[in-house]
Amino acid sequence: MTATYYIGVDGSGPSRAALRWGVRRAAERTAAVVLVNTVDDEWGLVGRDAAADAERQARELLVEESERVQALHTGVPLSTRIVHGGTAWELARLPQPEDLLIVGTHKTGFLRGRVLGSRSVQIASAARCSVAIVPDTTLESRHDVVVGVDGSDGCIAAVRIGAQEADRLDQDLLLVYAPPGRSDAVDERNPHTARLLMSAAAVATATADRITVRRRVAHRDPAEALLDASFDAALLVLGVSARHGDHALIGSVTHDVLMNINVPVLIARGTGSISDAAALAATANV
Repeated sequence: MTATYYIGVDGSGPSRAALRWGVRRAAERTAAVVLVNTVDDEWGLVGRDAAADAERQARELLVEESERVQALHTGVPLSTRIVHGGTAWELARLPQPEDLLIVGTHKTGFLRGRVLGSRSVQIASAARCSVAIVPDTTLESRHDVVVGVDGSDGCIAAVRIGAQEADRLDQDLLLVYAPPGRSDAVDERNPHTARLLMSAAAVATATADRITVRRRVAHRDPAEALLDASFDAALLVLGVSARHGDHALIGSVTHDVLMNINVPVLIARGTGSISDAAALAATANV
């Protein structure tokens, strides 16, 4: 089933950066695009006239952004939606698990912890599908796709998507392992580290055999290591590191990356850990 690309639009600079990124990618994959604008649903407080005005402004914005899409890539299957309620939660509940949700974000200062202090963090946490978060920054002349590898549940999905993106962009794939805690004791000669990276490389090569796969072990804070490795990258791909019922929740590393984003980040949702790929590592030429 072909994924649909849902793009949150509000007329801001980050929103339009996400629009350009998403439409270009959708055109390459012949995917349908749905532009979504949210209207805060506090109608009982703002009054009927104000609610009607907000609805009108939303319709006008979607017409304007639809014209922008057609100017970028004529022929992309396009539709629009207006939803009512909190922006993060309404955007997150629209796509199906196989779809892609794309939103823009202002770059923010570094903030540690698990508090949902950013709308992009809220969306990435609430969505059932993969989420792309695009900063309002220059994306030209960037190269390589970086994938964070940690062996957790969902790691295979991140490596596979990263390999597909590297193949699509004709770029190298860089696998980065930055273990938390006493990472100075870990290097590529450590059997666990070597096995993890070999398995991840096997998954990448099995997914896209034309790409060049490189590996790196970083001896520093994981979020800082990933941001540093992806400073000039075209894309950073992260898996979902914890599961709770039917929802896969982002971890603290992903949270911290999003709070200091400097590159388009794709949060890949899917199942399977790198340990499940041991058979691939045994047979792949890596």
